[in-house]
Amino acid sequence: MNNTPIDRRIAREAANWYVRLQNSNACAAEHAAGAEWRARHADHERAWQLAEQFCGRAQQLAARAERAALERPRGLERRQVLKTLAMLIAAAPLGLAAHRGLPWREWQADERTAAGEQRTLDLPDGVQIRLNTGSAVDIAYDDSVRRIRLIAGEMLFEVPHMTAGPPFIVDTAEARIVLFGNRLMVRQYPQRTYLAALDGTAVVRPRLLPGEEGMMRLAAGRQTYVNNQAVEYSMTLAHNRLDWLAGVLRAEKMRLDDFITELDRYRPGLLRCDPAVAGLLISGTFQLRDTDQILQALSQTLPVSVLYRTPYWVTVTPRRNA
Repeated sequence: MNNTPIDRRIAREAANWYVRLQNSNACAAEHAAGAEWRARHADHERAWQLAEQFCGRAQQLAARAERAALERPRGLERRQVLKTLAMLIAAAPLGLAAHRGLPWREWQADERTAAGEQRTLDLPDGVQIRLNTGSAVDIAYDDSVRRIRLIAGEMLFEVPHMTAGPPFIVDTAEARIVLFGNRLMVRQYPQRTYLAALDGTAVVRPRLLPGEEGMMRLAAGRQTYVNNQAVEYSMTLAHNRLDWLAGVLRAEKMRLDDFITELDRYRPGLLRCDPAVAGLLISGTFQLRDTDQILQALSQTLPVSVLYRTPYWVTVTPRRNA
């Protein structure tokens, strides 16, 4: 196998051709031109083959990217797909390992929100899904099945009244949840799922356990965490868990690094906390509509400085001479 890196120009061309030709609207002349480009040089064909490896569901991905290019504000999606695909092709063979950690499933989700965005989805029977920042869901909803898969982020599932028909099912990476009430909140963390039954009850089962093994009924007003093997003992619902619905982030003696990790979800780019100030404690209620204002408040109340390398690369550091 040829492991020589692909020229970046060729990688960009391959990514553009690949996404363009997977679109169902691509004409015969475009396909012929793409085939001619592939045949022009061995590296062209090798770059194309790498693109196919990186995009297991390439047709769906490319079609979404093409559609997104026509829509605002989601037009950035196509550019992000092209940029990332070109980067992986140029980085091969290292890219073959790196692509496994990229959010392909989030890009391909039925519905998504960007950083700082919240949306409400209206489903049949008056059901609503409220998506928090950086969230992605797949929806299978008809007369025979009512299933939502939370791929990333956080959502509130609201049923105005329980109706006859298939049960409401919520799937995450670690859990399968059957809703028997009106309101369920779910958040996908790395390697675990958080859920809270706000009204009514929910039955939750770890995905890797068969049958009813490990199943637990979560009562109204209770919350729990689930991993692939077990459901934790439930606790009373924490009062600040609903704050995001009002666009608020509330902290009560929260470590600064934990606070910054949470705030990072609500702004594009990278927001990081220097380990030297990670253990500082912060309390207060913060309006998420302006994350820069929150960072400014941190610099005024804690011995820290906010370093902007760019508007999208920000680090909270120790204040000089503090």
